[in-house]
Amino acid sequence: MRVMRALAGLIVAGPGQAVLVIALCTALSFLAPPLTSILAYGGAAALALYGLHAGATPGATVLLGAAAVTGVLTQLVLHQGLAVVVTSLMLWIPVWLAAVVLRRTGSLAMAMLVLTGLALMLVTLIFVLFGDPGPWWVARLESLGDALAAQPELGIDTAAVAQFIETVAPLMTGTMAAGLSFAALSCVLLGRWWQALLVNPGGLRKDFYALRLNQVLSLVGIAMVGLAALKFGVLSSLALQWSLIAMVPFLLVGLAVVHASLANLKASRGWLIALYILMSLLPQVLLMVILVGVLDPWLELRRRTSRAETN
Repeated sequence: MRVMRALAGLIVAGPGQAVLVIALCTALSFLAPPLTSILAYGGAAALALYGLHAGATPGATVLLGAAAVTGVLTQLVLHQGLAVVVTSLMLWIPVWLAAVVLRRTGSLAMAMLVLTGLALMLVTLIFVLFGDPGPWWVARLESLGDALAAQPELGIDTAAVAQFIETVAPLMTGTMAAGLSFAALSCVLLGRWWQALLVNPGGLRKDFYALRLNQVLSLVGIAMVGLAALKFGVLSSLALQWSLIAMVPFLLVGLAVVHASLANLKASRGWLIALYILMSLLPQVLLMVILVGVLDPWLELRRRTSRAETN
């Protein structure tokens, strides 16, 4: 914990230090992926922390400075400076924006909704400009499948691969947008945790336990899923992508409900450990947590468990 607090103190000490931490973390993350890839999220979290600490304009200055330094470092070492910078900016810009919103509103839910809105707009723009990207993904995945099938030592079942592609291709655009949204939100949460270590120990826990969405947003999420289940062509395909993106905020709310409810009941930490293990192994458990997030405005489990603990 002391190391994390010291690192957070270094990041907020000044723009130069922040740029250095972000650039080094990002450059190192590309040296030996996937082992070092997690460092990229540390760099983005450092950007979130500086944005939370200093504000929009200083945060944007650090973002641009980090992009320049990262580009130079990765060009010298990997000869891929431009590609690394473009890839990093896809994460950094949403993280910076969410950090600015969180700083100004003090609402973790609002920052989460901003990231979700960006992902929804991105997917919608893709559909407007290029139409349904499903066939594009089919072609790319089939090329990959053909390359694997060309290696007989792998023993690839071409029929199973074709079925897999048919199942996965319609989900790829929304899944990638949801993944980017989740990554950005995770970085903002880590940045907020660093900030809490410096100025408000336990502050993130309080914010997270209170994370909630209202009934209107839950109904919007349910409507997205309903529209995706219908046969309205491109509109239903777009709604499917929206539904995948909407799972991210509802997952976070569901986890907040579980964390807060177990804390109210003074339950053992083992319950949380078991939940996360089951979520990583069983998609059904993950969907149950998302459903808890969707139904939270009506279930009010946090209030109910708080009453139970009081009684």
